[in-house]
Formats: sequence, C-alpha cells, structure tokens
Amino acid sequence: MTTPSSALLSIRNLSVDYPSTAGSHVPLRAVRGVSLEIAPAEIYGLVGESGSGKTSLAHAVVQLVAPAAGQALFRGSDLFTMNKSALRAARRDIQLVFQDSLASLSPRRTVRQALLEPLDHFRIGSPAERPGQVMASLETVGLEPAMANRYPQELSGGQRQRVALARAVITRPKLIIADEPVSSLDARVQSRIVRLINNLRENLGIAFLFVSHDLVVVRELADTVGVMYLGKLVETGPAQVLFAQPAHPYTKSLLQAVPVADPRHPRPRVLGGEQPSPLTPPSGCVFHMRCPEAFGPCSADKPSETVVAGQESSQTCDHKVRCHKWNPENK
Repeated sequence: MTTPSSALLSIRNLSVDYPSTAGSHVPLRAVRGVSLEIAPAEIYGLVGESGSGKTSLAHAVVQLVAPAAGQALFRGSDLFTMNKSALRAARRDIQLVFQDSLASLSPRRTVRQALLEPLDHFRIGSPAERPGQVMASLETVGLEPAMANRYPQELSGGQRQRVALARAVITRPKLIIADEPVSSLDARVQSRIVRLINNLRENLGIAFLFVSHDLVVVRELADTVGVMYLGKLVETGPAQVLFAQPAHPYTKSLLQAVPVADPRHPRPRVLGGEQPSPLTPPSGCVFHMRCPEAFGPCSADKPSETVVAGQESSQTCDHKVRCHKWNPENK
C-alpha cells in the first residue's frame, strides 16, 4: 500500500474546470475532487469512458490545463505552487506521451532532432555526448540507429510511438504520463508497446500514469487501477483484485462490455444510456441514472469512499469504492 510519504506522485482533491461554452457562468467541472497515489516504478491505470475526466486529470498534473483546486505532490513538493526553477527541474522528471504520436512530433524535424531537443532544453550531458544519448535512447525502445535520420511521416504508427517513448525516456524521468498511447494502434503493435512499457519500468524504474479506455491493455499492464466516471474516481484497487472482483456497478459494466474471443463466453453487454453533462451533474451518486443496481439513497446522497472487505486477498485494504451498496448502514 502506498503511503503519502512513500508516494512518487500524490494527487489530493484535484478539480479541473473549463469555461462553459453554453453561455452559462457556471464552469464545466471535468475532474471533481480526485485523490490517488503512484509509487516509484508503479504502473497506475486510469480507465473510464470518453468524457470521464481522465485526460483532464493527466494534463492538470503537468499543467497543460490549470487546476481549479487540489494538490499534486511530486516527491513531496506541490507542482502547483512551485516556482519556475523548481517546476523546470520537476518537468525533467515528469514526461508526457500523447495518443497521436504524429501530431506530437514535428514533421520538419528528424527523429534525431526531436530527441536532441529535450537534451538541449534541460542541458543534459555535453554537446559532444548528446548524439550518443540519442542513439542509446533509440536502442532502449528497440529502434535501429538508421531511424534517427527519418522524419515522423516516414515511420509506421508503432515506430512513431516508440520515438515518442524514446523522447520521454531520454531525460531519465521518474514518471511518464501516457495518455491513450496505444489506442490508435492495431492489436499486434499494441502488444509490442505494452511489452516495451513494462521493460522500461523494470529496467529503468520508471513509474507510469497510464490513461486508457481499453481495459484489455490495462489488465495486462497495470499494478493499480482507478476507474473514473463523470469526473469522480468511483473505484480503485490492485489490478488483479479489481478485475477479478469488481465492486462498483460501473466497473462491472465496463468489464461486461469487453469482447472475448471465445464462443462459450457470454456476448458483450454494452452499458446503456449516456453520461450526464458535467455542466448539470446528477445529485447523489454520479452513476445512479445508468446504474442497474441503484436503490433508495443513490439518487439523493453522495456515496463516501468505502474499503471493500470480505475478499480473500491480502491487498483488499487497497480496494476502495464509492457505492452505497458497500456502506455497512445500507446492508
């Protein structure tokens, strides 16, 4: 179990707002008081439907969007209140990999130039050492040295994503935030990138915040999983426990919708309805309007976080859920 003192990244009560585009003075709250912790060399999978707030949370950590409230403690210091010098140093240790590798790499720069940029920016190594660091980074992600002279548009999707990872790894960060890094790739390439991410964690000790809507990939990769719905973290726990014994009805629905290549397996069941607008969130539990297990208090009262008990696992104390049916008073 990660404690605040041992966490590499500790997000506390984070909220993210966007200005309303509907003429309302009420902001759109994309993230609503989320707290989570990532240990050194841990892979934390953050899952949920589109619009659940996953990317907004990830972008707030690196301040691509401004947080409305909360803290992001990186190695004990709040990223949101750091001065420019401290924030610059922290950004060397926190790198970001985007979903669209083609858009994140300049078409006018070769792979070599793209990888030299962070070395120059953070003044890592001497000018004479940096070309060698570029080659070493390419080797780390399994790319041939000849790739250094190519432009992004000359590479396949999988090769571009490896270049994006090479650029993130080249600063030797402590944490990489990977925002849907494999969703645009076919299954075989996805599998290779997943193995690469695991190797980076094992060989270099890099932690990952892995944002995805693909539960199959997250099941294979993550140590810990957090499930988001309408800006709230509704369930979190060790991956093996959460996938084997999901506690929240939303998590169950997501797992039931995953296709399985086995005719004996029940057909996927797609969750009905649509997420409510974050401009007008429902009262009570944010999921109650679509929940097949909703009952009395769900529509009126916000559920508190509860430890999921009664399971055969030494890690159940880390399995937490926001659902009224787990409240002892409602049993």
